Amino acid sequence: MKINLKTVVTSVITIAVVLGSVFAINRFSSKNAVETTTFHKAETTSEATTNVEINWNGDEFKALDNDGLLNILLIGQDRREGEYRQRSDAMILCSFNPETNRMSAISFLRDLYVQIPGYDDNRLNAAYAFGGFELIKETFNHNFGITVDGCLESDFEGFEKIIDAVGGVEIELTSEEAEIVGDGASQGTCNLNGKQALAYARIRKIDSDFQRTSRQRNILNAVFEKAKSYQLMELAGLFSEILPMMSTDMTDYEIMTFALTLSSSLAEMKIQSFCVPAEGTYKSATIKDMAVLIPDLYKIKKLIFEEYLPI
Repeated sequence: MKINLKTVVTSVITIAVVLGSVFAINRFSSKNAVETTTFHKAETTSEATTNVEINWNGDEFKALDNDGLLNILLIGQDRREGEYRQRSDAMILCSFNPETNRMSAISFLRDLYVQIPGYDDNRLNAAYAFGGFELIKETFNHNFGITVDGCLESDFEGFEKIIDAVGGVEIELTSEEAEIVGDGASQGTCNLNGKQALAYARIRKIDSDFQRTSRQRNILNAVFEKAKSYQLMELAGLFSEILPMMSTDMTDYEIMTFALTLSSSLAEMKIQSFCVPAEGTYKSATIKDMAVLIPDLYKIKKLIFEEYLPI
């Protein structure tokens, strides 16, 4: 369903669009070509672990209660015009604790090799292509013990427009990053316009996907901090054309509840940033010709519930 603007207060507009716009940058990257989606049901899993030993040890860690949190999964996918649902290239869990006014933004790398209920084991990004919002929520719960309350999905080309509309974002650049960003960017703190911010968010060739997601979160936080200072009418004008391009599985009432919960503390809210998997919690492998990250789910769940979630 599409979001009904008339029932959404401005605070959730800020969070939904700022976060969602950052995720959408992946569709601009030539490195992120759409993968051919083949649906394999669970009865064909015999070849899923060929020559690779996998210990699905997540059940060894008892997940803590996270029902008191508001967990919204923000999804960016590489879908072109006229195409059906594709794999999710970006997944960030936005978790808010209304009692402590703490929020965490946790990136989950797309190449994580996970168990997808009803299907072969596969990359995490395949869950959304196979079964949309419902299956990706089931997959997060099954593997990570996280209860996802709702999803927001973004697949639009407004990233540059958003950055320019807020007057650019201040980002600390290395010399290598500045060279790729171009257009006068230099090492140190730079105010990046939309074109430059997009180039920054796409950078991967100088390091890896881990650093790319970190750059995306840097932009997310920079835009979020700017948006918090906007007045009501400024926010309404900035986002009125963008929100209809986002999809969700939440009802208007659920969005309203989420918005009202956030509204009283939005100005003082700080976002903590994390990435899954962390160093030492995975190993690289090739399975069915796919380069994947095999997670140590015990270690990952321990980090999620003891350090990452704002419990």
